[in-house]
Amino acid sequence: MSIGRTSLLLAPLAIASRAVAFFVPVVVARWYGVQSATDAFYWALTVPTVLLILGTTTMGTVLVPVMARMRVEDPTRLPGFVGTAAAFSGSVSGLAGVGIALAAPWLLPRVTSFDAATQALTVRFAWALVPFVIAQGLAAVLRATCEVHARFSAPASSPVVRAVFTLLGVRLLRDLGSIALPAGVVWGSAMEVAMLATVLWREGLVPRPTFSFPPELRAAVGAFGPVLGGETMVAMNLFVDKLFAGTGPVGSVTLLEYADRARMIPQSLLESTLMVVAFNAWAAARARGEDEGRHRAVATALWWVLLLAPPVLGGMVVGRVALARLLYGSFTDEQIVACANALGAFLPGVLLSLLGALVVKAHIVAGRYRLVLILGVLSFTLNAGLDAVLMRILGLTGLALSTSLTTAVVTVTSFRWLLPELRPVFPRSATTVAIGLAAGSGLLAVGSVAADFNPQRVVDPDRKSTRLNSSHSSVSRMPSS
Repeated sequence: MSIGRTSLLLAPLAIASRAVAFFVPVVVARWYGVQSATDAFYWALTVPTVLLILGTTTMGTVLVPVMARMRVEDPTRLPGFVGTAAAFSGSVSGLAGVGIALAAPWLLPRVTSFDAATQALTVRFAWALVPFVIAQGLAAVLRATCEVHARFSAPASSPVVRAVFTLLGVRLLRDLGSIALPAGVVWGSAMEVAMLATVLWREGLVPRPTFSFPPELRAAVGAFGPVLGGETMVAMNLFVDKLFAGTGPVGSVTLLEYADRARMIPQSLLESTLMVVAFNAWAAARARGEDEGRHRAVATALWWVLLLAPPVLGGMVVGRVALARLLYGSFTDEQIVACANALGAFLPGVLLSLLGALVVKAHIVAGRYRLVLILGVLSFTLNAGLDAVLMRILGLTGLALSTSLTTAVVTVTSFRWLLPELRPVFPRSATTVAIGLAAGSGLLAVGSVAADFNPQRVVDPDRKSTRLNSSHSSVSRMPSS
């Protein structure tokens, strides 16, 4: 398959999918604003979100190469393999969700400043979201199976299904109060699983769990451990960030969540197109023994990220306040600025995160599973330490900045092991152009921050400065919506 052509064909669908999926927190922001109930919901949703990230990366990572070989060698065994893998994934995810719900009453008083009512609501939400966790475990396996069958459009469009039914559920149950939030999420994820299963059924594949582990699944589980460990360490950074934000005033967790959602717009787009297609192509090339072609494909994918991502991210830094105001118009001016400042600190790490994610995928295809675990431990340890320091100095902006700094260190470290393979095949002249474009975009972004530039001040000179302190003191003055 052509990685570039397939990625470009998926891009419009991915843009539409991510736009609709992102519309969910925007609507929630307008319906519920910033309050203790949203703090409880997003805190409880953090772990399921981590499992969602793990499900779409770790499960797909270890299962795609195995299923690709099985599809060629003995496709009649795929239904049993997929069914057993889905049952295993759903069970492990469900146990993790139950464990978090059981631990929440003990954990919340020790790691947050939530009052008693908010703590009780958070525990209630954690239990309500357990079915969502199970559904995401199932969806991860079904999504990977669709990709192996070259049905990339189904996984790319699944966020639309989840978002539409989530909003529908929240709207229908809104009169019941804040419990509509987790209930809508569960309903949306169930519809996503149903859609993916329907696509496979039309392909003639109906998953049938077996009582014994297929040998291929045992091999995948052997790789699953180190990859899961590494991915878990990286994904837990989001949870650690929320823990530190939970020690701040009311609204801190919610504002950090919304800033994180905004920075995921470009990141999710590339991850759902280029990375998905590239990983499947690399795995196939590895199975055929085409190592030089695989290395060239890795270099080309990295070059495309260097070329396309910096202008978008630089523009988002320049217009961060306008973007936050557009997305979260019901917030106060001070809440908008706090969210925008956190978004601006997140964005430099997005480019490095995209490059780092591709590099890690290349390491996994090459079988360097232990390295993935080491990188994950490094990411978790460094991020937690920087959070503890920068949260005290810069508040929410410090938490976002620690994520960017951590990503930079881990990406540079991981690239070091891949450089010998890529040096002979990297397009040097084209890379110079991409690096120059990235440097220009970075200078533009830095200049806009240094000059305190806000696009809205061009037409409205009285618009407030974007350089408001987003530390504990400024956030504590924000009134709840």
